[in-house]
Amino acid sequence: MNHRASFLALAAGFSALVSPLSAHEEPFGYLRGAQSEPKGEWEVNQWTTARFGKESGRYLGMDFATELEYGITDRFQAALYLTGNYHRIQNSAGSSDTFDDRNRFGLSGTSLEMKYQLADPYRQWAGFALYFEPGYSTIDAVSGERNQEVELELRLIGEKHFLDHRLIAVVNYILEPEFEHEPGQAWETNLAMEWSAGLSWKLSEHWRIGAECRLRTKFEDADLNDAEHLTFYAGPTLHYSNERFFATLTVLPQLRGWPNNRGTAGLHLDESEKLELRLKLGTEF
Repeated sequence: MNHRASFLALAAGFSALVSPLSAHEEPFGYLRGAQSEPKGEWEVNQWTTARFGKESGRYLGMDFATELEYGITDRFQAALYLTGNYHRIQNSAGSSDTFDDRNRFGLSGTSLEMKYQLADPYRQWAGFALYFEPGYSTIDAVSGERNQEVELELRLIGEKHFLDHRLIAVVNYILEPEFEHEPGQAWETNLAMEWSAGLSWKLSEHWRIGAECRLRTKFEDADLNDAEHLTFYAGPTLHYSNERFFATLTVLPQLRGWPNNRGTAGLHLDESEKLELRLKLGTEF
């Protein structure tokens, strides 16, 4: 599977599934909005993320997540995720690391999402929400190696609407403690931190186009004075929604990264890749 074929497959899936079936609007691939699932409503989402390109060799990592979401109250929702990974790696090296060859799919873990809406962006001057997601996985997302990882994602969400809701602006701040270990080794504690933002413009009744960016860093041993790496991604997003269905496609190339001892054009390619594509499909019932 090459980069072009993977992109065409994602685009084809996006086009084929855009048919009359509307979910509440969440027009970004990576950002979370401040809206909450209404009380008693269920939503099923399928996430597919493809990550391409290291410093050398062939690298494809794919992340899959199936999400079942439920509105407990009009302000509080919960969701359960089941996750999997696929890796196609051949003679691949990053900025300083090398990766074992593999061609394998595996179920990797689960996570529980909880989101509480503090303010509704459709009814108040801005929307705000708190998000908490504990998760457990058994496959390293980058290398594909077996490991154990427990992570606790904490997210602050802000959302502001302009021009009679035609323009949506969203910002997220993420703090993510990670506890991981490989077989025969001691547990390690790291801390990931991310700042992300996006804009989405309503083209028509069903379509939105926009852009989002992510600045992500990781601190070894959770020491804020010891940043392990820093990466910046930015790119376009396309969103479709109707009464009960939505689809979102986001394309995020890495624009800058550090450290990049052997990187190309200033990219960090150990724990990150040159390009990410994400397709989200969802329906309410």
